[in-house]
Amino acid sequence: MRHDLPSQAWRPQRALRVRHSHGVLGAFIFNLCLLLAPLSAAAAYLIIARDNLYAYELSPAGARIVAARVERLNGQLIQLDYDRERLWDDLVAMELMAEDVAAARGFLLSARGMLPARSTAGMARSLAPEASDAEIELAALQLLTPGTRARYEELVPLLSKNASNTAVAASPTPSSDERENFELMARALQAQPETDSLQFVLTGMRLGLAGELGPRATAGAAVLIEAARRDDYPLGLEADVAALLGKAAPLEAFRSAALVNAGNGDPGAFAAAGPAFSTSIDAAAMARAKEMLTRIGAMAEASSHSGAVALLTHASGLRDLPRLQLVAQGAGDRVAAAAKRLQRDGSLLAAARGELTITRDLVAALAVAALALLAMVAIVAAKTFRAGRKLLARSRDDDYAADLVELGGNY
Repeated sequence: MRHDLPSQAWRPQRALRVRHSHGVLGAFIFNLCLLLAPLSAAAAYLIIARDNLYAYELSPAGARIVAARVERLNGQLIQLDYDRERLWDDLVAMELMAEDVAAARGFLLSARGMLPARSTAGMARSLAPEASDAEIELAALQLLTPGTRARYEELVPLLSKNASNTAVAASPTPSSDERENFELMARALQAQPETDSLQFVLTGMRLGLAGELGPRATAGAAVLIEAARRDDYPLGLEADVAALLGKAAPLEAFRSAALVNAGNGDPGAFAAAGPAFSTSIDAAAMARAKEMLTRIGAMAEASSHSGAVALLTHASGLRDLPRLQLVAQGAGDRVAAAAKRLQRDGSLLAAARGELTITRDLVAALAVAALALLAMVAIVAAKTFRAGRKLLARSRDDDYAADLVELGGNY
């Protein structure tokens, strides 16, 4: 008696059609979700950028975190672990020799991030977690060698004796020399329109020709002028600043107005160039330019003028100014030391700690992206389960067929 292999079980054609339609529907939903997930994520990113939802705002807790990060960055400047105390003392001494008060204080305040735990154990016991910079400075002074400590106390005004350290540094008031420089640059722009206009526009703003300029913005203009003269001034920041100031004070409009005001006279004279500068101003762009200068001035206020100049060399564009401002306001003088000696690799920017504001549009975009991702995971899981179940059923059918063939051979 012979037994043939069993054939596949009979199924109605209607069931096959239903299963086939389910597969097509699942594939369509998967492809749709595959398209929706990245689009929704991109929409969320655009919403954050459009509404400025990720803001770099200073808070007491955030300031302590930023200060600790900058302290650790300063600690990376010491490559040798076996003599960190002497090398740290040397860094403070070198800044004192250079008469850079902010950088010297910055390295001193960074003692907890630059020295091993055994060296700062006394500081950790005597200082509270919320200790002020004045308290940290007094405690860290005891870790310096006697010579460096005496030099520090001689050159650097202690924070504990200067409680009003947060006051805005007085910026030099516009003088007759600045007016003469403005006239010289105005004549140069009339003769050679391709002349760099950065200092010309900033000088005009400092002279009050674009409206009132606050103390922070005035200090920021001085910082920006000095930073632009450095060899390591970032090209991206240079392009962004030039574009913004070019919109705020269009040079073509200034030259035309100066020629009209001068008549047959000198278009570079202050009597003609001053009013021409004022009439050529674009109010909206000038407001953004003043905001930029105010941010830079806030950096100088939080650290020092030279520290803010060095800090600008770590920016790749205007978009980095809020982060640098937060780092400066959170770390204080520590950032003056870090900006002066760290590599321009973005590590200082990464020390900023921002906060994300949730809005209805952002929640909707994130919800769509999450649902699309969950749907894709569910479809893949279901397909995997069905494939596994089908494979298991086929293996069972093969085992049953083998038993029938063996039985037929025995008879």
